[in-house]
Amino acid sequence: MTETTEELAQDSRDANVAPIKEEFILPKEDHELPAEVQALPKRERRGMNKTRRKDMKHAETRIRAAAVRLCPSVIQPVACKFGEKCNCEHDISSFLEKKPADISSECPLYDARGTCPFSYACRFGSAHLDENGKQSEKTPEKPYEATTNCHSMKIQVALRKHEYDFGKSEKALEAIKNETIGAMWQEPKPKLDMKKLDGKKYLAPLTTVGNLPFRRICVDYGADITCGEMALATSILSGAASEYSLLKRHPSEKIFGVQLAGGFADTMSKAAQIVVENFDVDFVDINMGCPIDVVNQKGGGCALPSRPNKLYEVLSATKSVLGDCPMTVKIRTGQKEGILKAPETVEFMKKNPWHLPDLITFHPRSKEQRYTKLANWDYCTPVFEAAKPVPLWVCGDVLSWEDYYERLENYPVNGIMIGRGALIKPWIFTEIDERRTWDITATERFDLLKTFVGYGLDHWGSDDAGVERTRRFLLEFLSFQCRYIPVGILERLPQKINDRPPRYQGRNELETLLSSQKADDWIEISKRLLGPTPEGFTFIPKHKASSY
Repeated sequence: MTETTEELAQDSRDANVAPIKEEFILPKEDHELPAEVQALPKRERRGMNKTRRKDMKHAETRIRAAAVRLCPSVIQPVACKFGEKCNCEHDISSFLEKKPADISSECPLYDARGTCPFSYACRFGSAHLDENGKQSEKTPEKPYEATTNCHSMKIQVALRKHEYDFGKSEKALEAIKNETIGAMWQEPKPKLDMKKLDGKKYLAPLTTVGNLPFRRICVDYGADITCGEMALATSILSGAASEYSLLKRHPSEKIFGVQLAGGFADTMSKAAQIVVENFDVDFVDINMGCPIDVVNQKGGGCALPSRPNKLYEVLSATKSVLGDCPMTVKIRTGQKEGILKAPETVEFMKKNPWHLPDLITFHPRSKEQRYTKLANWDYCTPVFEAAKPVPLWVCGDVLSWEDYYERLENYPVNGIMIGRGALIKPWIFTEIDERRTWDITATERFDLLKTFVGYGLDHWGSDDAGVERTRRFLLEFLSFQCRYIPVGILERLPQKINDRPPRYQGRNELETLLSSQKADDWIEISKRLLGPTPEGFTFIPKHKASSY
């Protein structure tokens, strides 16, 4: 009878409200919205901050213009290419007088590499000065592993001069035009057998937050497969430096893929050719599941499966230039909510070997739905049947090891990809390995963030620009980290991904701070790790509801 009463009490809870223990819930008056926010119409309090990228970029530009910079010619054995017109500082003593105070007495780059490439410009500069004020070197505790796939400058120059040889892609495009693609097809043995990856832990490609430092964190906790952020084929071909940064790989990423998005065979095949000819990757993933309008309006993402002729051309041309590099695809249920188009798309891709993917990842949500409802895992069965013998991996709402194994056991899938669950709790991969729920302490979570900052400085640099870039992506990370509810304050486990908690306090001050939904508190955390923010600093959360 007691169990029945408890079950009834649980069932009577409001839907999607996390079961926080009463002693941790804050009174309503302690977390009311500011008056200026309450005055806004309800529809304006929610949704995306659509101008945030532009606003943040403007603030970043103003900050960089106001900062004192040391000319690279002072550190490196090169002449200043701007001469008298250079607006950087050339005198080290003068630069050090104007430079902001060091963040701390320990430099992550100096400790990891034994030397800091940013020298006096490093925001931790005093950590690597000897007694005479000169830059010093030391032997690191363990050998430094340098990031790979960093050699893009020659490719970018060749593209801008229209000197890159796209003969392979042009040959494939010509074969498609003449309907002879099958005659030229010779299926090479793939360098990685995707059918042997069953059961490995796959970190999903995540735009903005799936950067290299974050992927390194997930690998530390046990992720087996990683994939870079979505790269636009057109941006790869234009030689955009920011897009080539998405192709970088850390040696700790043992199985690494690059994800490309686009809606036309010429751009997709040429971008794929650049990737496999110049970069160390284990597979190339075609994004056919991105719901973002700007991608769909150009024929990519979710829009590509709805254009069969273009889909055929994109897959055929791309696979023909990849050679022995496996081609995978990521799809959704379709564009419209409640209309399952994925089996039809899979059947189409299976018609011919020259456009058959080596692995399919399926996100059981529609473009229209986005994240308003839970993923419908019942859709896995028809898609799995349609995909045979191609391996089918599925992602959607996995936030605990119980979720992971329940889906592996109850649904016909070859493996599970984890996206938002890893953003909320990167240690989910450790929980899966050990089949236990980790009641991670606030100190351990803060140490995780400290490690992320170290990886970020190694990736983006330890000068002013690198520190602020690291800060920006730390704040993006914290906008997901705050959604984690500590195990010790939940009435029952596991936490569900769509359950939003009432405002609560943690078991200590740090845990309360880490659980805050306020952007100002995230900035406070960044200050503890990266020092004070520069004057004029701006961070706008992606979603308005996270601003308060």
